[in-house]
Amino acid sequence: MAIPYDAFTEAFLAKTTGYDLYPLDAPTRQQTVDGFMKRACAKFKKICKYDIANGDDDAREFDVDVPEEDIDEIVDIVSAGMLCEWMSPHLYTIENLQNLINTKDFEQYSPAELLFRVQGAYSKCQKDFSKMMKEYSYNHGDLKVLHL
Repeated sequence: MAIPYDAFTEAFLAKTTGYDLYPLDAPTRQQTVDGFMKRACAKFKKICKYDIANGDDDAREFDVDVPEEDIDEIVDIVSAGMLCEWMSPHLYTIENLQNLINTKDFEQYSPAELLFRVQGAYSKCQKDFSKMMKEYSYNHGDLKVLHL
């Protein structure tokens, strides 16, 4: 069964509010989310036992035969990677970096504290994505190819 791009998009949007995506017009928003998906798939392709790296942008699907019971797991992992890709630009904004460097007084709600919290959330997101990929490889990997 082919996996439509929209399955990844819906899973990603369910995991985040994505308020910065909604002001964009629909084609730009879709292109941005598809970019997140493609970068997440590129990171997951070495581990995934299905070829999800090359999708058909015109048909908006990955034309690969994936059993239906595996689709949810793959969509969940890739959407977690999409979340990391979405968070990355928020971490490295010039405003956050300038506030970190220029803040004299440290308050509970200071810009430096905000950047610290964003970094923590991004780090957790990366760890979760990595953990999901590792669990997938443990569950679906073939020990015969390890040459032990």
